[in-house]
Amino acid sequence: MSVRELIHSLAISRMILRMAAPLVPRRERAEWLAEWNGELWHVWHSCNSGTQGSNLTAFCLGAFQDAYWLRRNNPNSSLRRLFRSGSPVKCGLSLLVFALASMWVCFLVPGSRSVMLPSPYRDPGDLVMISHGGHSSEHLPTVRLEDYESWETSTGHLFTQIAFYQPARKRVRVAPHRTTELSVARATDNLFEILNVPFRAAVPDQPLHASSASLILTQSAWRRYFHSDPNLEGNTIEIGGLQARVVGIISDNSWQLPGNIDAWILEDAKHLDEMPSSSRGFVLARVKPSGFPVGSSVRRSMTVPREKGDVDRYDCVSLAQRAHEPFALFLFTLLLACLALPATTPLPLGEYPLRPDRLPSAIRFRRWFFIVIKIALILPLVFFSSLDLAYAGLPLDSPAAQYIQMIASFLGFLFALRWALQDQRRRCPVCLRLLTNPARVGQASRNFLAWNGTELMCSSGHGLLHIPEIPTSWFSTQRWLYLDSSWSSLFSDSYLAPAGFS
Repeated sequence: MSVRELIHSLAISRMILRMAAPLVPRRERAEWLAEWNGELWHVWHSCNSGTQGSNLTAFCLGAFQDAYWLRRNNPNSSLRRLFRSGSPVKCGLSLLVFALASMWVCFLVPGSRSVMLPSPYRDPGDLVMISHGGHSSEHLPTVRLEDYESWETSTGHLFTQIAFYQPARKRVRVAPHRTTELSVARATDNLFEILNVPFRAAVPDQPLHASSASLILTQSAWRRYFHSDPNLEGNTIEIGGLQARVVGIISDNSWQLPGNIDAWILEDAKHLDEMPSSSRGFVLARVKPSGFPVGSSVRRSMTVPREKGDVDRYDCVSLAQRAHEPFALFLFTLLLACLALPATTPLPLGEYPLRPDRLPSAIRFRRWFFIVIKIALILPLVFFSSLDLAYAGLPLDSPAAQYIQMIASFLGFLFALRWALQDQRRRCPVCLRLLTNPARVGQASRNFLAWNGTELMCSSGHGLLHIPEIPTSWFSTQRWLYLDSSWSSLFSDSYLAPAGFS
């Protein structure tokens, strides 16, 4: 290697060292740069004498890695203090990341996203689903067609509009020589008028109650079975032997009622009369403002007299209430978990005696603020995670989804709150770091004569935690022992203020 090449390599190497120097903490930068320049001088002379063929540039590139590790392991770094192992900031940020990730997944999954979004219907509080048999039958078709037809004329004082639909599996011809089975609902022609759901009309000059049946498809069925054919609207499709004309396509989020339906056949009363009068389906109605007593907007009901003096009771469940069911389950399981929590873990956090010199009120407040933050982050984490599990592959009206959400949220709350309490007990009340270095103290054979248990210490020198092996009448719960500032020199993190003093 020539002298000119060595001098050129030396200049490039010094420039690399200057570029890596800003990564080093400011207090150590001058000394670090002097050490690397000294090492560079030895390597340059080795290359100049020919005894070593090291490349100066490759040697100096290692300065970046050295500077990075020096900054990362710097004990005086504020970031290192915040994000060191067991720190409260690291714990809180981890919970925040998990909560945001579960929320992000919740909005990615179509089912759980529909639960979170507001109702797509106009005035959902005035829209009710009429069912017979209580809350457990709201997801099943329980109203007979003959009852619906009688209500059209006899319930004018309760409802302004009323509609009927009956989902069923039918064979649909999706191509000249190919059929498939879809979930198709035969419905009255005013169904989407009551819901006030917009759809892309194919033949705007032809009303929905024309002589031929009208068909409305969901976007997912249009894309999956008809390959997003733009010329499909206005054509006639055979569905179970019935000819229906495609008049529109609606988005999947526009349907949040019972029945995982792919298409709707809208028919007038004359065509619906061809169905057996005992056919059961769902009834949707829009309530008059004065139709029900004041204060019954959440849970309404109506009675229908039968023969021999019998009376049938029908529940009128508001769509606004149905939209709030996931959140109501969330609150219910949270209450159950809080009631079951004392049976799984002790609620007291232990004995923390007052110091003679008294800790600042800000430090005492920070301890309780930290546990409140943990619980506040646990709530959305469990809520969104339970929605992800419940509605990942099940429709909105599925009872199985509600059971999955109930079980997942209850178990999630129970174990998460239990972890929050256990984590709080294992933290220093001054710096909130996790306690380390567990040590066994005492003998099990002398448990009733002397203290026997586990001792944990704060690595910053704030104190010791004594946890009894077997709770006794004189030592039933863990106890914290504060250490004064004279102990700080024995701990590695002596740069922290001992026992809360600045």
